Amino acid sequence: MTPRRFLAKVFRRIAYEIDRSLFDQANAPATPASTASNATLTLTQDFDPLAVPLRDNKLAGWFNEERRELYTGFALGPDDVVADIGCGTGMHARFCADQGAHVILVEANEAKLNVTRARWAADNSKVESHLHSAIPFPIADGRCTRIVCNEVLERVEDTSAFLAELKRIGAPGARYLICVPAPFSERVLKNIAHPSYFEPPNHIRIIEPDDFRQMVTDAGLIVESESSYGAYWAIWWWLWWCDPQPSTAPRHPVLDHLAFAWNSLLDSASGPHIKKALDRCVPKSQVIVARKP
Repeated sequence: MTPRRFLAKVFRRIAYEIDRSLFDQANAPATPASTASNATLTLTQDFDPLAVPLRDNKLAGWFNEERRELYTGFALGPDDVVADIGCGTGMHARFCADQGAHVILVEANEAKLNVTRARWAADNSKVESHLHSAIPFPIADGRCTRIVCNEVLERVEDTSAFLAELKRIGAPGARYLICVPAPFSERVLKNIAHPSYFEPPNHIRIIEPDDFRQMVTDAGLIVESESSYGAYWAIWWWLWWCDPQPSTAPRHPVLDHLAFAWNSLLDSASGPHIKKALDRCVPKSQVIVARKP
């Protein structure tokens, strides 16, 4: 299939899901009209594009302060020791620390780890950090009650050995939050991204949902829930390749306008339904919450 035909198939699927969502909405109880629907759409100077993905993630179940859940079904508190394996720039770990948990950071990229460490500049009493890129992890057997691993399995050579390490550091009954890229979004990127995106140390495999579940259960963990989210991020990454930016917080006009349009969508009367439809058909990530016996 040519890239052009593949992308046409992508957008036909998006259109189908939006139509289905709006049909569901039309047959649902009436809701008050959004005042935002009459607003003039202007990209003002005080608009913050970087706030939009956080808003979208929270609507998808991330960073729920009221329930103390990093993600739906993954609650934590002051009695927990959380290992964030491949912590990146530390948003997940910072949320865990804000709930009172002790946090162990493990990251192979020194620049990202330095950004993460900076989040604890004034309060480092409940955090440990390790610049580390191999197994075994620098964490004792059974030490952790919560383990976070966000979009790492698609990068490692031996997923079985890696998951065995995740299991090793978990205490009995430990909970796991494991995320990998969703295959549909990755296949679009195959037609858009530079080839290096799918070469070490980046993504070396596309993980199908059945394979993802099998990896986790083969490691001896019990899958408690499976979900997906992140249509905004899927589209963001597709558009990012219009003019790839080296910055960790790129501000390309195309991405700013996407953020503004998405924010306006979320403010609209049909926005929540359309977001759910897009998250169903074009998610950026798939998520498993699991438990160690």
